[in-house]
Amino acid sequence: MPYFVETILDEIERISFIVNEFMVFAKPHSVYFSEFDVKNILSSVISFLEPKALLKNVRIKYEFPSEDIVFTGEKNQLKQVFINLIKNSIEAMPTGGNIYVSIDSTAHHILIKIKDEGVGIGEEHVKRLGEPFFTTKHNGNGLGLMVSYKIIQNHKGTINVKSKLNQGTSFIITFNKKTKKEAFNL
Repeated sequence: MPYFVETILDEIERISFIVNEFMVFAKPHSVYFSEFDVKNILSSVISFLEPKALLKNVRIKYEFPSEDIVFTGEKNQLKQVFINLIKNSIEAMPTGGNIYVSIDSTAHHILIKIKDEGVGIGEEHVKRLGEPFFTTKHNGNGLGLMVSYKIIQNHKGTINVKSKLNQGTSFIITFNKKTKKEAFNL
């Protein structure tokens, strides 16, 4: 039971953060960067979304390195990005399938890959992903990816998308590793 209480409290904090993000349109606010293990954030997101995925016959498979993957950023913002991308992957597989989440760490980069076996996105649409109000979903508004792209950009990262119709989509997020001194001079 304590695990669920912790998850609920984490999600209440995230909801509060989302509401505050909407306030960005009204007034700017400060963002607080701190050090954290990216694996913990992704594990939390996967645990949160797994019940929804299972209801849609989707399995989330993940592969993380054994060592800590320490990053400096705003963890609630990055959590929101991962939620957006994994939820999109779930929705892209109406008949079920697999989502593969991986982290790779090199000497200079952290790469996070979220790949699905969904319907895919046409080349002409891939180029427009992240544009305000552009969506390929019938009930979408196009703001989730727009906000996600902006968050990654604010963290000095990039998002690359590879997709083929009826073969799935991969989102690859790349962050440059920084020293502690560089990280806090953003």
